[in-house]
Amino acid sequence: MIKKSLPLIFLWLALLFTSVFAASDVQQRISVEDGRYVYSDGREVILWGVNFQPSVGWEYDRFVKAGLIPRASFDAASYFKLVDAGLDEVQRLGCDVIRVTLSPHELANFDGSLRDTPNLRTLDYLMAQCRQRGIYYYFAFINELGANDKNVAGTLMEHPDGGRKIDYYSWLLDPDFIHRSQVYIGNLLTHENRYDGIRMIDDSAFCIAELVNEPHTPNVDDPEASFHQYYVFWLKSKALPNTAENFQLWRKEYTLEYINQMCDFLEQLGCRAPVAWSHKWSMAIRHNGGDAEWLASLASKVPAVCFSTYPTQGTVYNYLRDAEKDLRKLGTEHNSLPYLQDAYDQRDLQGWANEAAFRNKAHYVYEWETHANMSSYMYPAMAKYFRAQGAQIATMWTYILPELSNYIAAQHLLNLKSTPGKSASFIAAGEVFRKTPLYNPYATSGRDEDYSLNVALDFKEQISAYADDTTLIYSGDMPPRYVDQLLTPERLARGFELIRGVGDSPLIQYDGKGLYFVDFKPSGEVLVEIMPDCEWLRSPVTGGKMLDANGEAPVSDDPPYASPQEYYAIARKYQKQVSNRYITDVEHVMTIAAPNLPISPKVYRIEGAEFRSVDLLGTAPLRFMAKPGSYRIQ
Repeated sequence: MIKKSLPLIFLWLALLFTSVFAASDVQQRISVEDGRYVYSDGREVILWGVNFQPSVGWEYDRFVKAGLIPRASFDAASYFKLVDAGLDEVQRLGCDVIRVTLSPHELANFDGSLRDTPNLRTLDYLMAQCRQRGIYYYFAFINELGANDKNVAGTLMEHPDGGRKIDYYSWLLDPDFIHRSQVYIGNLLTHENRYDGIRMIDDSAFCIAELVNEPHTPNVDDPEASFHQYYVFWLKSKALPNTAENFQLWRKEYTLEYINQMCDFLEQLGCRAPVAWSHKWSMAIRHNGGDAEWLASLASKVPAVCFSTYPTQGTVYNYLRDAEKDLRKLGTEHNSLPYLQDAYDQRDLQGWANEAAFRNKAHYVYEWETHANMSSYMYPAMAKYFRAQGAQIATMWTYILPELSNYIAAQHLLNLKSTPGKSASFIAAGEVFRKTPLYNPYATSGRDEDYSLNVALDFKEQISAYADDTTLIYSGDMPPRYVDQLLTPERLARGFELIRGVGDSPLIQYDGKGLYFVDFKPSGEVLVEIMPDCEWLRSPVTGGKMLDANGEAPVSDDPPYASPQEYYAIARKYQKQVSNRYITDVEHVMTIAAPNLPISPKVYRIEGAEFRSVDLLGTAPLRFMAKPGSYRIQ
């Protein structure tokens, strides 16, 4: 056993657990110039991250429902430890930006004054941590996530007549709500953070001011709806008849007026973060009755627009409505890759994003995911697609916080330890996102595959891999075609500086199920970190039973669901049951055949402040028994 001094141990662990992709530009303010996000020194901004939402009551309530936190309690010290652990994990995944969900009914009173709630305390803590860690953050100011008629009384989101939630059409139309929302936004931006004294409006880490999360405007006139009075007033002021064309014109004009009004307000307030407008999901033009909102944003002062992409969104709903389909099988039955090509090519899906007119606006992706499946082949393709659509910032929906990830079953799910394959694919996608030129036309080598210089992904294989001259990443055992595509003789002879993987490759084999990180240092030392094995006890998608070894539903299965309501009813009953567990005490064989290993290597397991020598099973290649934790090879 070799003992090292404590300061050196802590320094080494700090270097190990700090992402190799950690942001170095957080001190620089981000702005928009000529339709591009740029740092203050003029360099192009490229940020990769997740939605991260411990400050929203909807997320906190998931802990309560799982039995992890007592109802009607808030232990800040304990909860903030979960926040810290979550930030550690997302940085390990290469994130340098997070999108934070805000729910105004938890932050603001009816008049827009701030409420000193646990939500605001957590938001303060999270922003202070982002500054300390070098992470950019942003959010949409207006959102109704978690709001309902029962919990909005006395808050910004209460209807002026009381007793119910204000409808989302009024967000952009009601002058009183617009004024009160401006008061709320102004108070939030100028609020002094209780943990470090920094105001958001002064913080260069606050990088986007997204006005509204997925704004809603009506498709057609409805005399019974709240918006009708505003439409009638507009028709009279213009002396126009009520026609479908004029309805769309009104929709464009009031959206334009709202955006410009909010841009002026934020400019006068002194907000320097670029303002952005959301164009929602793929097919939103179809779903919203036309492109009035898109034309409004083009004509507006807003310098940036955003969108989300969910390739399986419509497919999920089809599965939920069909009792003959099993949502647990969606990932292996449905090829999501062609969706991206269609979205890129068709304007009313998402092709508008790469049009010449929209290149005058900076672009980012506020949410994205291939939901309701655990496959890991799509993420690098999505990253390439985002760059083709002009996106410089992308945040996946949604990261599941530690501890909660052991109780979760959800259509949107990413966690470093619970989803090792998706985590590896996410890291690979980050590399693709950073290294793909902006507006590079989107195309794949086939409808169910994409093999290129640095990427191999295939629906048939259900996994993805990435390699360049320094980095190798794979989300499962590398198939022969992946090896042939990515591991050139030169790369195999030289080796890599960084390897992130699950399972086996020609350079590393590991019998465990966890994601591992292997860093080859210039000094000749090699650092290895292994995540726990994750054993799923229930379906990560439905919360019900796992499919059997043949991919079929067990005989004693949950009843089939033929509607979204039945699906959610089944999912809710499992909220307090463990969905997966981590196994940390079982050893597996690890084999490292990398050419850049030290000569006559010695392996040490790091346990606390001590390095414990590990017996070797062989040296050519290097083989030893390993279990989750950290190792040093020298």
